[in-house]
Amino acid sequence: MVNSGFTGYKWTDLQEMIGEFNILQFYLGIKNLPCSLNSPLRKDENPSFGFMMQSDGRVTYKDFKTQESGSLLNFLMQYFQLDYHQTIDKIVNDFTLTEDKASKILKSTYRNKKYVSKKTILKVKLREFQDYDYDYWNLYGINQKWLKFGKIKAISHIFIIKEERTYILAAEKFAYVYIENKDNITTYKIYQPYSKKNKWLNSHNESVWDLWEQLPKTGDRLIITSSRKDALCLWANLGIPSTSLQAESYLPKYKVIEELKSRFKKIYVLYDNDFNKIDNWGRNFGKRLSSEYGLTQIEIPEQYLSKDPSDLFKNHKKTIFLIVLNNLLN
Repeated sequence: MVNSGFTGYKWTDLQEMIGEFNILQFYLGIKNLPCSLNSPLRKDENPSFGFMMQSDGRVTYKDFKTQESGSLLNFLMQYFQLDYHQTIDKIVNDFTLTEDKASKILKSTYRNKKYVSKKTILKVKLREFQDYDYDYWNLYGINQKWLKFGKIKAISHIFIIKEERTYILAAEKFAYVYIENKDNITTYKIYQPYSKKNKWLNSHNESVWDLWEQLPKTGDRLIITSSRKDALCLWANLGIPSTSLQAESYLPKYKVIEELKSRFKKIYVLYDNDFNKIDNWGRNFGKRLSSEYGLTQIEIPEQYLSKDPSDLFKNHKKTIFLIVLNNLLN
């Protein structure tokens, strides 16, 4: 028996995230609609039961012998012999992944450690921010106002849609989504800062710039940095618009940089100072980007033992953060 009310989901959540046809296919193996079959609800020697797809994506059924008809949810409640909440919870539990199973699926889903394949869709279930969420982001000088500005939401579940099957992965306690809209397409980058297996899950493609929509039309200065968290930390505490690519290794298109140059008088590149690694990749990639497009490269001095702006803020608080960054930007 499924624990009633355990997951907190509603049928509309499952309709949106999984889809009624996918649910039907999962339990009955049906591949096409409309279809006729022997009734799953009673003894039926001749196919006298049918499922249909409505124009809005809802699945309905009709028993041609008893003339009973209804929604997929009504069918499933009878099929499982469970009430509404128990039926919802059963579906969620049946689609939910354990951490180990999720990792196996993600290995075949991701082209590399960060980015999903084009055949895979990421969706999320949002939750309300809690005090511990605000405490986490405040470590980096990012308050509630800036979280809203940066389109960062807290999440409870992650949905991985692959090959017409939806997998539900419970998010960790500290789990957030970065939302971007480009060319009328909404994509998500999931950030679980303390995760050992799935810290990043990203459906943004290489052309997406973090916080691009929020950038002003013109300005004196712009900072290109390594991550959305760094960009918001800089913008919130320095008042200087900031943005980031999806990886330090990317070289953006020439026309994009030219557009930014036409809008901002001076552009800085502030990538990670990987001072504690054999190869300082942040410095190397920052130098490449700066040299390629005639931008100004800066980095956090090694003496502060902080590889990026958000680490500097967390390790040394706002006063030192402002002194160091203002010195770099003069």
